[in-house]
Amino acid sequence: MKYFKNVKSFEDLKSQFRNLLKENHPDNGGDAEKMKEINVEYDALFPIWKNRHEEKTGETVTETAESTRSQFYTQFGWEGKNHSWDRTLKEVAQIVRAYVKEKYPTYKFSVRTSYASMCQELHVEMKESPVEIYKTINELTEDDRLALWRKLYRNNIFTKDSWTNAELTEAITQAWEEHGNFYKCLNEVTKSVADDVDAFVKSYNYHDCDGMIDYFDVDFYYFGCLRNNGEDVKIVPKTARIKKTRTAPAKTKKAAEKSAEGPAEIPEKSGYTYKITRGEDTRDGSTLWVVRIQETLSKDEYITENRKMKNLGGYYSKFKHGFIFHIDPSEILKTA
Repeated sequence: MKYFKNVKSFEDLKSQFRNLLKENHPDNGGDAEKMKEINVEYDALFPIWKNRHEEKTGETVTETAESTRSQFYTQFGWEGKNHSWDRTLKEVAQIVRAYVKEKYPTYKFSVRTSYASMCQELHVEMKESPVEIYKTINELTEDDRLALWRKLYRNNIFTKDSWTNAELTEAITQAWEEHGNFYKCLNEVTKSVADDVDAFVKSYNYHDCDGMIDYFDVDFYYFGCLRNNGEDVKIVPKTARIKKTRTAPAKTKKAAEKSAEGPAEIPEKSGYTYKITRGEDTRDGSTLWVVRIQETLSKDEYITENRKMKNLGGYYSKFKHGFIFHIDPSEILKTA
């Protein structure tokens, strides 16, 4: 197929079609002939993946390629896959609140609603992060540096048209010191969390607007979970709480006293080799990462490493034989 790449499931097929439609429909400035080609491929793939889905789940799918096309695209706008006019904004807020709490337990989000005579708004804001949210000066890519130069240039902070790396580095560093986080670049971990939350919220919205003629029709207004480039986000290291699957018998007084003393501090070892594998959470289809340590650990070393992973937001899975993270841990583990 020319347009549909590496389709993994029936839902993935529809998701890819939705993105292609959004980018290429003539009403959005796309090419009509290209859109026809996309529709032909979609019509060919739809019954194949529909049948596979029915065989796998035992469900009967009543959707057709044409019905999903109508669902995804209106004459002027877009309807999120989870949108329903029967659902109130308060109910959407409750769903979003439960989602961010379950998927990102080491982060803190504020979720609230506001109403006016002609509109309603959903406000989701990241308030706390367990890790740093900005790149350091040494982590900036060339694209980052060029984007920052444009930002500095537009605001008359660094107005040179040509410069050395040292000059631009000095200008960026000075801007960080004098103007705060407005001129910083979000790191990949933070962007992935924010993008996921924003996509989840938008899946519950209806958006039918034309800015050229001041035409606005939405179920609710949403402005993203990172305001002012994340300037208001506080860094608060946290450990994710793991739900207990079974209860243990009450400890005796002697055992409780021994437990209160706590385990002896074990020196943290460095230099482990981590193998990071990207996978899928079988419960909700969300992306997760599995971190496995290549070296063989003693019991004491495992206790220390397990404590470290918990502090970074991960937890050990006996089923996966590794530590589970819901965000890419490469940066926080300082590995490639």
